[in-house]
Amino acid sequence: MRKLQIEQCFENIQTTYNQPSITWLEECAGFSPNEGDPTTGHLKVWQDEVTPEQIFTEVDCLERKIEQFLLAMQLMDNDRMRKNGKPSIKYYAKDGQEFEISKNEPGIVKFILQSERGESVIYGSIGMWTTDIRGEFKSLPVSFPSTLPQASLGLQRLIGIFTSAQDFTEPYRVDYPLRNYYSIMEELIEHGIPKPTFYDDLKKVRNFIIHSRANGDDTKAFIESKFPEAIINKNGKKYAQFDRTKDSHINFIWSYRDQAYFWVKEQLALLSKSENTF
Repeated sequence: MRKLQIEQCFENIQTTYNQPSITWLEECAGFSPNEGDPTTGHLKVWQDEVTPEQIFTEVDCLERKIEQFLLAMQLMDNDRMRKNGKPSIKYYAKDGQEFEISKNEPGIVKFILQSERGESVIYGSIGMWTTDIRGEFKSLPVSFPSTLPQASLGLQRLIGIFTSAQDFTEPYRVDYPLRNYYSIMEELIEHGIPKPTFYDDLKKVRNFIIHSRANGDDTKAFIESKFPEAIINKNGKKYAQFDRTKDSHINFIWSYRDQAYFWVKEQLALLSKSENTF
């Protein structure tokens, strides 16, 4: 048999799927949301015909596959999806014996080889084995992707900035996600991605939210035109001021936040299929 398998649990799955599970045989992977709580689930990835000497090299490869899966899923309406706990790593030897693998215990390789040869050996507490194999938003259910979702690890940092924006769920912190999306947008534009049509307006909105008093002429003129209630006239001096305690201010920022969100998400999804490194 000689099969290496890693199982990783996930939480905060936001998309509802219309299938209980899926197996991508060609990619040697399978994903299953939990029946009782579909916001959690687990991914299994495996590699057949792995010799004991190859275990730790192949573990690294499978862990990269898991990372790429998570990045891709985060760009598929699962922004808050995260790993839940450490992965379970198992190795199935020639005769079907199951071994728990720890990356901190390289001695397990020698133990497996001796076991396969029928030698009587005793391994420490970590290398336990057995002798048989056992087997916030609601959305309309969608189908699983036809192939295992994978995103370039070169985008890990930018996708991390993108998904961390979802940590700011309170309306009064609506400006924080916009800052994240704008910073990604700036970096993508520097690398040759064309600016969106709303870029100039978004830049002024960003200037509006990052300063306690926005005094720049362009920003002031824009806010006075689009959102005049945010203009303060004090002692004959005008400035724009964001007030996160007012619903009208929050709603104004929210509209630009959404534009930035969808543009950044689309660009990252396109880039995730390439080997770009940022």
